[in-house]
Amino acid sequence: MPALATNPLAGRVTIVLAAAGYGKTRAVRAWLGATRATWHNGTDLTGGMAARDGDRVTVVDDLHLASADTLAAWLAPALAAGSRLILLTRSPVPRAVLRSFPEAATEVGPALLALTPERTARLLRRRYGLADPDLAARVHRLTGGWPALIHHVAAALAADPALADAGGPSQETLAAPGTPVAGYLGVEVLDALPTARRRLLADAAGLGYICTELAAELGHPRPEQAVGELARAGLFTSPTPGDPWFRPVPMVAAVVGMGGRRSAGRSARVLAVAADWHGRNNRPVEALRLRLAAGDHAGCVSIVAGHGAELLAAGAAADVVAAARALPPKLRDDRIELLRAEGLEIIGDQAGAVAVYAALAGDAERIPPAIAWRYGVAVYLWGDPRQALGILRRGALAREDTADEALLLAWTAAAYWLAGDAAPCRDRAARAHRAAVAAGDDRALATAHVALALCANLDGDPAALRTHYARALDLAEAAGDVIQAIRIRANLAAGMEREARFTEALQMVRPAVALAERCGHTSMLAMSLCNEAALLHRLGHLDDAVARHRRSVELYQRIGSDKVAYPLNGLGDIHRQRGRRSEARAAYEEAVRAATRDGNRQSLVPGLAGLARVIDGDPAAEIAARALESAVGPQRTAALLAAGWVAVGSGDLRDAQQRSSAAAESARFHRDRTGLAEALELRAAASDPHEARQALVEALAIWRSAEAVLDVGRVSIALAALPGAHADDRLAARLATTRLTAAGVMLPTSPPVAGGPAEVRIRVLGGFAVLIDGQPVPTSTWQSRKARDLLRILIARRGRPVPREELVELLWGEAAGDSGVGHRLAVALSTARGVLDPRRSAPSDHFIAAGGANVRANLDRLDVDVEAFFRDAADGLRLLADGAGDDAQLALAAADRQYAGDVYDDEPYDDWAQPLREHARAVRLDVLRALAEFHRRRGELDEAVRYLRRILDVEAYDERAHRTLVGVLTDDGRHGEARRAMARYTAAMREIGLPTPVTQPSPTPF
Repeated sequence: MPALATNPLAGRVTIVLAAAGYGKTRAVRAWLGATRATWHNGTDLTGGMAARDGDRVTVVDDLHLASADTLAAWLAPALAAGSRLILLTRSPVPRAVLRSFPEAATEVGPALLALTPERTARLLRRRYGLADPDLAARVHRLTGGWPALIHHVAAALAADPALADAGGPSQETLAAPGTPVAGYLGVEVLDALPTARRRLLADAAGLGYICTELAAELGHPRPEQAVGELARAGLFTSPTPGDPWFRPVPMVAAVVGMGGRRSAGRSARVLAVAADWHGRNNRPVEALRLRLAAGDHAGCVSIVAGHGAELLAAGAAADVVAAARALPPKLRDDRIELLRAEGLEIIGDQAGAVAVYAALAGDAERIPPAIAWRYGVAVYLWGDPRQALGILRRGALAREDTADEALLLAWTAAAYWLAGDAAPCRDRAARAHRAAVAAGDDRALATAHVALALCANLDGDPAALRTHYARALDLAEAAGDVIQAIRIRANLAAGMEREARFTEALQMVRPAVALAERCGHTSMLAMSLCNEAALLHRLGHLDDAVARHRRSVELYQRIGSDKVAYPLNGLGDIHRQRGRRSEARAAYEEAVRAATRDGNRQSLVPGLAGLARVIDGDPAAEIAARALESAVGPQRTAALLAAGWVAVGSGDLRDAQQRSSAAAESARFHRDRTGLAEALELRAAASDPHEARQALVEALAIWRSAEAVLDVGRVSIALAALPGAHADDRLAARLATTRLTAAGVMLPTSPPVAGGPAEVRIRVLGGFAVLIDGQPVPTSTWQSRKARDLLRILIARRGRPVPREELVELLWGEAAGDSGVGHRLAVALSTARGVLDPRRSAPSDHFIAAGGANVRANLDRLDVDVEAFFRDAADGLRLLADGAGDDAQLALAAADRQYAGDVYDDEPYDDWAQPLREHARAVRLDVLRALAEFHRRRGELDEAVRYLRRILDVEAYDERAHRTLVGVLTDDGRHGEARRAMARYTAAMREIGLPTPVTQPSPTPF
């Protein structure tokens, strides 16, 4: 059952009200837990069965089956006995009965009984084998969390997996007459409703929503009471902030709609009356949808002609297009056709929109500005600035003092900007502003300010850019120009990204995504998703960024736009960061082809710059040079960076330094803090350690202020690799390594030193193994078992000196006093050193130091997994104590992953290994306890349970872990699991002679 902060049954009288199948009985039993209660049923109430003195709780199930007289007669002695009453019912308790209670009753309803999306997913996975989270989310939406409906739908899906294909189950298929869902709802719910309530439910199902005012308009008596009762029973979902409508549960609406429960005449009348009501209440979107559903052509023309721009901005583009298409030709004039074309453009049918505009423009050399700018914008947003310019130039300009002329000039400036042609861009932008001022039109003035902002971008004037965009946004929102507002927000976010204000930029662009989703504008949605993805990438949410880039690609491809180059470049950047060079190259190459086709320098230069960084040799230099030739304005920073990294790759560090200086200068000129940080990283890669540290520290400060966690991690690792790194640097690098690895990011690496010693990794957790330069050492290489055991003993002593006499005793036992045993130790030592340094490239004591009396392992030159485990555990526990929860969780999780098994688990009987083994086990338990508590405090109960169970797998008698597990399971409403955990707890304590624990099944006393 749902986890509750307080007991819902704590009042003197509690009414649990919901339709059949909401799990009222089960919920009450779970909430009561071990509390003793007397249960009755509404069909067998008599005065003699009333609660007896001393009964703490009396429960009546199916109260709706009792007559009012019977209920009244039974209640009087029950209340007199002082019992606490819990009444379970499918319909409201009569008011006369409510008035008899000594205090106001507490009502518990569907809000507490319905399953959450998480519990729905868990139920589908565990009981029906349906593990797809998207499918579970859809089932929850269709059922509203109604438990019985979830079970019926899940059973149908499990029996016929094809129902779940193609985007999820169809509610019409699941609700068709004869299906279990239709049968259940019909018999248990719909047929039991009073006639007036069934009629109201049918009207709401036909419309998809209802409110008390509309219910009154449709002729329903006492509408507030009627709507409220259906909502209290769980047939309607209640209004939420921003959505004032009661909506029928989708499966209920589908069953009502398909079960012949609405007459055609009644349905037509409901549509007409509701359309009139919406029209009077200034809701043209709903009015148009209802007129269209009713086939009222004259009404559609009136609404589209009078509210066209408002409808498009409100997300009703598809309705406008459908209404225009449904009209007979005689009702479609140029005004309707222009709105149809704009609607087609918004819903992503760019070809259809262009065809309508082309038909309106005809073959005329000069076309009206109202057609020219709309036609040109459709092609511009499609991604072909050259063709757009050809159309925009056909616009007939006269005095340049009308809104349409200002819009024509502003969009012409934008097309020149996209093509990278600065002079005509500035000219048209200035003329657009003058024309918009003369026209006094906010929409035109907003578009003119956008054009001026684009000019400021080319000129490297970020202050002017922000000023123009801020003014444009105010004007666009005041004018209700949603499309322009989306465009402005996306462009502002791009500017903030350059300034490394990633969180602010994300807050700026997310309303643009929501607006584009709401109005359904495919091109604007693709653009804003691409901007959102770029910011998510910067903030370290790579999977989310990839998902949005891919959706942007799909949207651009759907409309056939070469602007697909933008999200392809974004995908290329993420693939490159993750070390997937082939995938990155494919994305960049596709982006370059698209950008080249439409002459779009804004996406061409980033594509070339990215491509140069994922290929090798002369082709990389040639591509970087092409990026520099094509770059204008702030794009030069990216092109210079690409050329610099190509130089680093070829070993030309002097050229790389020059490129980094030029990139930094370009970034400073354009206030591009992101580019400046990247230029500093490039300088570090081409400089001596001292200068590299200075550059990296400055870059790190920029990335930290921007909350760019992956960039911070990359620079932290680079800093820790420099000579003279401090302990804090190394800790930051370890945390960064964990964070980058979790994100799937390729870690920065230092090239191996030519002729240097091998990289040696020693694994003791779970079993002993030695890896030289990543390759396991075969057993035959050791030649002597004693040499292998010698290294194992030294590792177990954790770098402490071990006396030679002790080593002889441990290795040869009773033969330790034999003559020549000292020589045998020397041979074993020489053999172990030879295994660790097969190339003999380091001094003999590089890995194992030996003095006259002692021998020890140099752990600072060996990568030993148990030492890394101890280090990560200590870091995590310290960070947790310091309140750095997120970093602590990273370190603790890394430690947990390190623990592959007990120390020398493959040879567990050597006494000398026991101290290290026991210490590692104890630290492991500390790590698991800390992780369990961390997730419990975060409310992540599934994770907390997982760690608690792992503690008990290691230490079956950990009483605190037992108690906490029972409590967490109970808090999460998993009462069966809690009971079984309690049984294991009791058995464990009994085994070691401790008292049997006494614990309530529920953490909340009744």
